[in-house]
Amino acid sequence: MKNLQSVLVVCVDRDDDLGKKTGIRGPVIGKKNVLNAAVKLAVADPEESDANCMFASVKKLEEVKGHAKNAEVACLTGAGKGGFKSDKTVAEQLEKVLNDFPAESLVLVTDGAEDDQVIPILQSRLTIISKQRIVIKQAHQVESTFYTIKEALKDPFVSRIVFGVPGLILLLYFLIGSLSLQIVSLILGAYLLVKGFGIEEMSLRTMENLKNNFSIKRPSFPFLLGGFFIVVFAIITAYTTFISTFDIDPLTNAVQSIQRTYLLFFLAGESFVLGKIVDVLHFKKAFRLPEQGIIAVSLLLLWVILDAGTEVFLKRADLNWFLGTILFSFVILLLVFRFTKTVDVRNRVTRLLVGLPVYNKDGLWVGNVERVNSEKEAVEFKEHKTKQAKSVSKSKFQLLEGKIVLIG
Repeated sequence: MKNLQSVLVVCVDRDDDLGKKTGIRGPVIGKKNVLNAAVKLAVADPEESDANCMFASVKKLEEVKGHAKNAEVACLTGAGKGGFKSDKTVAEQLEKVLNDFPAESLVLVTDGAEDDQVIPILQSRLTIISKQRIVIKQAHQVESTFYTIKEALKDPFVSRIVFGVPGLILLLYFLIGSLSLQIVSLILGAYLLVKGFGIEEMSLRTMENLKNNFSIKRPSFPFLLGGFFIVVFAIITAYTTFISTFDIDPLTNAVQSIQRTYLLFFLAGESFVLGKIVDVLHFKKAFRLPEQGIIAVSLLLLWVILDAGTEVFLKRADLNWFLGTILFSFVILLLVFRFTKTVDVRNRVTRLLVGLPVYNKDGLWVGNVERVNSEKEAVEFKEHKTKQAKSVSKSKFQLLEGKIVLIG
């Protein structure tokens, strides 16, 4: 007896090998289309594991059909080498698939840990009732260390590290001799710092957000544009100050030149935050206001701490002043956290919740908030399938990332 209504079998190509090697763009929906895409990928690269994963998803579809009234298969593709942009693409493609085939549950077919990283994205929309991992059988020769290293060096990222860094060291040593050791140490130290603390990914995510938000149609456009010009002006100010001063050593001159830009960078940051606040209010996402308030205060405290540290470095203030500034900033930030928690809209039932999507405890969308009852501390929505109006009290839902999640 078939006890499942509609099931979607999904395989995910997170780094978009299908698109890069065959030109086929996701999502690929339907048994015939997935088979055709898998064949083209296997012909383009017989060693590609994603092709085997696609074949396995079609096989899994036939198995699922014996337990569900409706079943479909789809292949979702990411972008580039993974990361935020790739996961965002997978989420968008999943929405497209669900528009064509409104499934209630999902079966995931994957070929490794890389594609497993999209599981939270899939679970945010559907319940995963089964998962199959495909392991490709290989000959002993293929498993050799030499083959593994050779294949790894074909990756542009790995080859840049293995060949690029030693090449840079040798070139610098040829050009500037012993001084090259200090320069290489600086470059490698900065690189390890960026990689170790995830600064690269945070920077890319910030740039992606700025690119998405930098639109003339958004009310935040004047603030973002103003902040951009302030940053440019700050860089020009630091440069002109540095080249116009000759009576002090270069390090002190550089530090003083940078110190003169602290205020400008602070104003640029606050301009970006103010633009974000305007967008938050315009798009009715007031639950993000406390977060932006904390960022605004954090920028101010960062300016104060940097300025105090610079004064100590330049021997204009003692270390006690710097330590006192850090302690003062910590207390202020703690008070701000406490204050934002008391005014957080997520702790109240207000009209700001109207229009937010409502999801059940299985992660399925069930409707949008149509009105709120402040006296009863409840939200009301109409279930999209039954068109039945429902009221849910505050104790039976949570506000998470701009959506109402039912917990009762």
